[in-house]
Amino acid sequence: MSGAAAPPVTDGVLSTPPPSSDELLRLAQAVARNIHSADLPSWCAVDLTMPQLKALFLARSDTGASHGDIARALGVTLSTVTGIVDRLVEHGLVERRADPTDRRLSRVVATQAGNDLIDRLWASRHESLARILERLSPADRAALHRALLHVAGVIGAAA
Repeated sequence: MSGAAAPPVTDGVLSTPPPSSDELLRLAQAVARNIHSADLPSWCAVDLTMPQLKALFLARSDTGASHGDIARALGVTLSTVTGIVDRLVEHGLVERRADPTDRRLSRVVATQAGNDLIDRLWASRHESLARILERLSPADRAALHRALLHVAGVIGAAA
């Protein structure tokens, strides 16, 4: 006879202890990696460096992003940002516009082509997720929905 305690019994059903935060994070990371790899061809087809892609995403906001905003977000110097933005302008993905509150400054704003590229990337991700979710049973989809609603509520409460 071992010294290990038997799992608790609830209503005649053996219950197991809830998974640890580390286990949940490990599973979430594994799922995220698999989701990312499913639409990797779409993302790899983009002829931009990672800093350029990040700057494009920053420029997508309604007001765009200042060169300083981009430098802080990427952890680079303003002169580096100038080169990144120059390449994006050459690709027709962003344009520089005068800052409406300070005409001495410029803002980097995504063009229609830049917005279209981002939309295509998100659509690819959406399609990959949809294909995965279609493989779940209705009961599993309902359980996932309940769990995601709960997590969304916790995140909302923490914000």
